[in-house]
Amino acid sequence: MWQIVINIAFLIFGYLLGSVNPGYIFGKLKGIDIRELGTKNAGTSNTYRVLGIGYAIPTAIYDTLKGVSIVLITLSLGIDPFYAHLSGIMAIIGHIFPFYLRFKGGQGVAAATGLLLYYLCLYFTINPWFFLLLPYLLLIVAIFYYIARIGNLLGVMVLPVLAYAVWITYPFNIENIFFTIILAQIVAIGIYNIIDRKLFRIEDEDFQTRYWRVITRPFAFLFIIFFIILGQFTTLMIIGIVACVFIILDILRIFHKKSDALMTERAKRVYREEERKTFSSMTTFLVALFISVLLFEKNIAIASSVFLIFGDSFGKIFGLAFGKKWIIKHKKSLEGTLAYIGAMLIFGYILYTSLDLSLWILIIGCLTAPLVELLSMGVNDNLTVPIISGAIMTVAYLWEFNLILL
Repeated sequence: MWQIVINIAFLIFGYLLGSVNPGYIFGKLKGIDIRELGTKNAGTSNTYRVLGIGYAIPTAIYDTLKGVSIVLITLSLGIDPFYAHLSGIMAIIGHIFPFYLRFKGGQGVAAATGLLLYYLCLYFTINPWFFLLLPYLLLIVAIFYYIARIGNLLGVMVLPVLAYAVWITYPFNIENIFFTIILAQIVAIGIYNIIDRKLFRIEDEDFQTRYWRVITRPFAFLFIIFFIILGQFTTLMIIGIVACVFIILDILRIFHKKSDALMTERAKRVYREEERKTFSSMTTFLVALFISVLLFEKNIAIASSVFLIFGDSFGKIFGLAFGKKWIIKHKKSLEGTLAYIGAMLIFGYILYTSLDLSLWILIIGCLTAPLVELLSMGVNDNLTVPIISGAIMTVAYLWEFNLILL
């Protein structure tokens, strides 16, 4: 009974420690409420904007250490590890929702970052090899920072990969739960800031009209899940039925004038003008998935399909939002191609840890996919990317298999 009371007391203490907000206090000493200025939150970054570096430094130090401090204190006193780490989360909650400020504080990113660094140091002491992943993550950070120059975007791109890496490297650590909560909070704040400050805007008229075609593309990953769970035959049946529906609609649209008028002219949100006399990219995409599942070894089919689904989505979205330097005039931008490569780095790591494919085969596939997408002139890259990357990986796979036999 007393142990429960003590645990709850430290959770409350964590909240109270987190609710102490130096940025707000410094602002009041100068006769202002920083929650009414700048980004209108009482965090470190807004303290810097409103009060300057002299006040931001002590604010950053305290905000960064508040969560770590309560965790270290509770652990040193022998408190149950679950409640000790939960007290750190309570410090973040206290920072975001301080009771004396009507529950309107900062965003908690500094406090979360302090705990994040603490957990990374903890993971390092368990397995130093884990930190070989950090240069890889820094490469992803560098790519997306070059593309967008948006700090909030970096966490959104990289932290989910870090969370995944932690779970597969340290699958039974209790810290993983709290580490994941912290990463999710930082990612959520990053997404909120991007939306709230309108940092990510796509003004392309075609995208604004048919944005759903890009946004729904990742849902094609359901076909991969079907493939893993249900096997090749059932997956081919599912993809084949969906593809046939789109093929029939395209044939009607191309060869029947009334259907063309109905689907192309009236349903402008569905088909692009350049697709009026040809099969749509949606149809080509489904056909390419069908061919990949049909022809390639299971792991290679999954990898080539993931390259198509996510690489194309990243390349298109970031290319439209930030594309300025054209590699191929009005067709392919440097930023879009780099985003495609960034997607390959993100999903390539996940594929490497989940598929029975050697690293060098995946590297070949990850390099081939953006190159094919870049050079697919006159041919729909929805068709060329999975088929060519899958074929090249198949050749590499067979060559590796022959070497093993020898």
